[in-house]
Amino acid sequence: MTLRSFLKDRLPYIITYALFGLLTVGIVQLDLRISGATLQFTNLLYLWLLGVVGLAIYLFIEYQRQASFLHRLEQISPAEPIDQLGLLPEPHSLEQRLFASAWQQLYSRLRAELTREQERGRENIRLVSQWAHHMKTPVAVIDLELQKARKRESDPDLIASVAEENGRLQHSLQMLLNVIRLEDFAADFKVEQVDLVGLVRGLINEQKRAFIAHRVYPKIEEPGAPVIVQSDAKWLRFVLEQVVSNAMKYASRPDRDGQVLFRCERGAGETLLSIVDDGIGIAPEDLGRVFAPFYTGANGREYAQSTGMGLYLARETCRRLGHQIGLQSRRGEGTTVTLRFPASQSIFEALSSQPQSRPTTDTKVTPL
Repeated sequence: MTLRSFLKDRLPYIITYALFGLLTVGIVQLDLRISGATLQFTNLLYLWLLGVVGLAIYLFIEYQRQASFLHRLEQISPAEPIDQLGLLPEPHSLEQRLFASAWQQLYSRLRAELTREQERGRENIRLVSQWAHHMKTPVAVIDLELQKARKRESDPDLIASVAEENGRLQHSLQMLLNVIRLEDFAADFKVEQVDLVGLVRGLINEQKRAFIAHRVYPKIEEPGAPVIVQSDAKWLRFVLEQVVSNAMKYASRPDRDGQVLFRCERGAGETLLSIVDDGIGIAPEDLGRVFAPFYTGANGREYAQSTGMGLYLARETCRRLGHQIGLQSRRGEGTTVTLRFPASQSIFEALSSQPQSRPTTDTKVTPL
């Protein structure tokens, strides 16, 4: 609050006081004139100005009492942490004390409701997490029975079908557990120097059966020197798994072999990792929503196994890691997903700056 805004708010009071002063001086002058006496104009002006000075002194003192309290209220913004909202300056007037009391009651109620909601959220996460872990047991049993059935040379088509569905179930459960872990990201976070090429090569070796099954073949383009970035290897690997899973799925064609290209580059002040596939691409009307949770778009109608969660989880993980993820695509020609690792930003800065509410994300989606 500025002095100008303070005076503007009290303008009716100031005008009333000035008019009352003039009225008082006029009545005194009239009374003296009836009695046969009079006052000079300068004396009358002096009396009126004396009252104005008294008013100015009062307004200045009142401004000092109100300024710090109202200035704190003006500074409150939607981005301010909730814990800071309860901090108000010491009230100096009855109005400020009443407002501060009502504010503290509302704040206490908000904190109580928020605490209860957080407890319910933690309980729900705990229950879902336990359920997911319990579900992993029958998945492991099914896998064991499949191995026994293969040794007995049972129906190969049935075994392949059950194995495929069991793999999808296992993948979905693991995705659910990763969603839960994202809610408490800092508790499962480790900063380290990550070799991008080594990470990509390890992921390809682990997924080689899936690449062969989809008839999609990976290729790595790398500079001569190692490409090192600051990240969390486990979470970065999780991001790549989501992107590569989509690339394999949509690059797989019955009429030809597909390809997924991994390209590591060093740009101006940043490192880039691009995953390029030659698959079906993404429809232009879907480009703006590919990172939304559960959104599958036109491709989801062609591939029933699409969940619409892969790119969403990749984006959320990159946001927490302080990396950027972008996507370019053209229908029928393929998709390029690019991970950007800024060299000037510490991963700890990205972690500490995570907002309490869901923020906007560093994603870029454009057609090729």
